[in-house]
Amino acid sequence: MKSPRDQFLTQLTGIDREFNDWTSWQLLMDWLKRQPWQKEFFGSEKIPGRLLHYSILANEVSKYLGGPEERV
Repeated sequence: MKSPRDQFLTQLTGIDREFNDWTSWQLLMDWLKRQPWQKEFFGSEKIPGRLLHYSILANEVSKYLGGPEERV
């Protein structure tokens, strides 16, 4: 069963999976890079180091978009 965070992200992104591995990190990152607000989210052109872990990236995206977070 998907967590509330994963359900939220699936509804927004169309990526139907749990966001708990590196494959999901890559799919979510690819989706983020296509968004018009990506520079605002990342804060610069480089990906911040804290977002290089899949659960932190999923939490930060969910929080940024007004959704639930999970304990990391």
